[in-house]
Amino acid sequence: MITIGIDIGGTKIAAGFLDEEGKLKGFTRANTEDVFAMGKDAASALQNFLDGYIHDQSLNPESLKGVGIGVPSALDSHTLEVVSTPYIPKLNHYPLSLLLSPKIGVPVFVENDVNLIAIGEHLFGRGKGLTHLACVFVGTGLGCGLILNNQLYTGADGAAAEFGHMIYDHEGRVCGCGATDCFETYCSGFALTYEAKRIFSQAEIDHFYANGGNGEYSLAKHLITKARNGHKEAKTAIEKSFQILGIAITDLVNLLNPQLVILGGGIMEGWPEALEIVKDVVYARARTVTRNRLVIDYPILKDKAGLYGAASLVNLKLSGK
Repeated sequence: MITIGIDIGGTKIAAGFLDEEGKLKGFTRANTEDVFAMGKDAASALQNFLDGYIHDQSLNPESLKGVGIGVPSALDSHTLEVVSTPYIPKLNHYPLSLLLSPKIGVPVFVENDVNLIAIGEHLFGRGKGLTHLACVFVGTGLGCGLILNNQLYTGADGAAAEFGHMIYDHEGRVCGCGATDCFETYCSGFALTYEAKRIFSQAEIDHFYANGGNGEYSLAKHLITKARNGHKEAKTAIEKSFQILGIAITDLVNLLNPQLVILGGGIMEGWPEALEIVKDVVYARARTVTRNRLVIDYPILKDKAGLYGAASLVNLKLSGK
């Protein structure tokens, strides 16, 4: 028997399947917009995507135990609706698992993408053998997944660990969630785009987009590139951003006392020095008892962690965990 994992992002959808030996196979990626154009609604589109995936991988449909899906949103544990995906309108306030499962004839479980990364790293990666860990990913936004007492912690309504939406300052930065001054507005692709618009002239920004800059958050990558090439103000902005992340993680460590904090995501990959910046802040500011044995490190499974977690979610749910 196999389980399929799907990781839905704003631009790409990844898929893979987990065999009975716990090995992830059949890794593939597709354009998100193209996948959701395959059906009149999200469930129909993903049904068609899965049918094609099973065919392409020469899998026996009878061997499929279930499907786990990661989405960039919290899940309402009462209604099973995806709470909010403004960049993927077909999923917004949509009970994906309830509508997809009857179409494909097997159980479907949907969970926040960073929660699934936490599960993947806990079972197969950096956190294997540990009982308490936090997974913090800096991408377009700032996400977190928590494993407490060997179990994913999602809270009373499914919305726990919205780490990026803790409040940092009173500067008035408006977050995509509608609140102001969330940590996400100070450390994320969203935040670095804000800094790029502050630092660079409109003429430079226009030139960037006219010469291949694609997508709003590509400006964050441009900021990183400029910092790499010696732009002092860009470098200062990035370093301050990760110092603020260090403060947020200090709060997390003092509150939950994990054994491990895993730091990953596209922005972290673009500025790997961020790990040492965060470590310096946390080890200097966290309470002694919470930091003495704390490890802060990169993920092992990289871009496949969410697929490991999504495919594993099926087995966890069916076993009642």
